[in-house]
Amino acid sequence: MPLSKKEILFCLLNGFLIGIANLIPGVSGGTFALILGLYDRLITAITSLNLETIKVSLSLVFGFWKEDVRNRFAEEMKRIDFWFLVFLGIGLLLSVVSGAKLIQFLLQNYPQATLALFIGLIFPSLAVPYKLIEKHSIFVWLFLIPGILLTIVPSFFMGDTTGSENPLIAFFTGAVAISAMILPGISGSYIMLVLGEYQIVIGKLSTILEPSSIVFLGAFGIGCLLGLLIFTHFVKWLFLKYKSHTMTFLLGLILGSFFILWPFKDYANGQTIVGRSGEVKRDIQIATAKNVLPKDFADAQVPLAALVLGLILGFGLNRLESLQEKK
Repeated sequence: MPLSKKEILFCLLNGFLIGIANLIPGVSGGTFALILGLYDRLITAITSLNLETIKVSLSLVFGFWKEDVRNRFAEEMKRIDFWFLVFLGIGLLLSVVSGAKLIQFLLQNYPQATLALFIGLIFPSLAVPYKLIEKHSIFVWLFLIPGILLTIVPSFFMGDTTGSENPLIAFFTGAVAISAMILPGISGSYIMLVLGEYQIVIGKLSTILEPSSIVFLGAFGIGCLLGLLIFTHFVKWLFLKYKSHTMTFLLGLILGSFFILWPFKDYANGQTIVGRSGEVKRDIQIATAKNVLPKDFADAQVPLAALVLGLILGFGLNRLESLQEKK
């Protein structure tokens, strides 16, 4: 067995949580990958994929009956941490299939409590990336500032940019959006909103069989693929050369995401984006709405209770991460 039953369970659970994170405004899969202690391993696994992986995989297809070919394939899969990626991906897929409608329902009907829950869930887990910061000089901690600003500042420019149906713009958008998804605290849809491309991508998906849509989405997909390969190598290089600086910057991204997750908002000022099925995208409204203070204590009671529940679950995640380290 490539992974133990315990490892498989952890991968499925962690993949599920990473998938759920992608459904929450202001949170990305990278956020949960980092607070679960998987970020470095995930980046390493992705950057391990290369032409040799393709070559060995094709050799197996055309020569699976040869023992040496099977052995080379097994060694290559071990090198790229294949089963880790597989079970993490299965968990992520399960979360999208089973959790997407639930999260959208909660955001639509109980946005304050849902956002407060996720603040509580993430906050205790900040201890995980904090432990990975090896240097604690003033200069290193200054890297918190650009991380926080990179998460908050784009929210003030949403809607100011008019999108384009140019395939070159689609390529650029895909590359930038997928890079943002790798970073904790920033979602791809968040960046596409800033670039003015979110609604255009949604529209192209609804007319996916039209030639113009095929060209646009094809360019977008290629941009995503290249952005993923290039940016993960860049992040890995940063980890190797400037680990403490990079980890502090990533910690700043997560802290900045609390600005987006603030439970009390003026939704009248949020963007109204219509999805493929004609529904209003509640997560987009939340990400673009203006933060306000609660009207009174009664208005804050339910979010406060949700925050406490999130803190309890967050400490539970920390415990799971600690058990994983000791295995």
